[in-house]
Amino acid sequence: MQLAITLLGDADIDVIAEIILLDSTNSCRIVDLKSSVFADIRCAYLLVEGNWNQLAKYESTLHAIGKKHDYKIHHVRIESTRQLQNVTPYLIEIIGLERSELLSKIITFFSNYKIAIEDINARRYPAPYLDAQLVSVRFVIALPQNVSLFQMRDDLMNLCDLLNADLLFEPFKMNP
Repeated sequence: MQLAITLLGDADIDVIAEIILLDSTNSCRIVDLKSSVFADIRCAYLLVEGNWNQLAKYESTLHAIGKKHDYKIHHVRIESTRQLQNVTPYLIEIIGLERSELLSKIITFFSNYKIAIEDINARRYPAPYLDAQLVSVRFVIALPQNVSLFQMRDDLMNLCDLLNADLLFEPFKMNP
């Protein structure tokens, strides 16, 4: 059994350390952890694994930690894990001038192709030497085997050309 947790609070990392310690004291295991600071707010996502009574103890302690650190903590129990079959993961990075429709058009493109987006990271930053803002969006997608890689990639390149954006498309590799 698993527990999906989201945390929102000040940028202090102490609450993450306390939650990691909570894992070991409750005999649970962290399966996945992502944490970032946006402005002055820390956002974290955790996936914790354990049996039902270990997760029940974990859940009851989360409320106290949230109150202590003035964090918003939400959690949901997950009975079974999603298994994607007959898919190949790909890493796609798109860089272009900041435009309001860029991100929505790319997400709609994947949706129209029935391609699952497993991860999205987007960042806006100033262009060096220019008075312009760029956006970099990184996707990890799960390409179904019934979708033509060549046709989809060609259509995505055409969309990026229309949006005046650059595209990097490569098989997803796990970092060691």
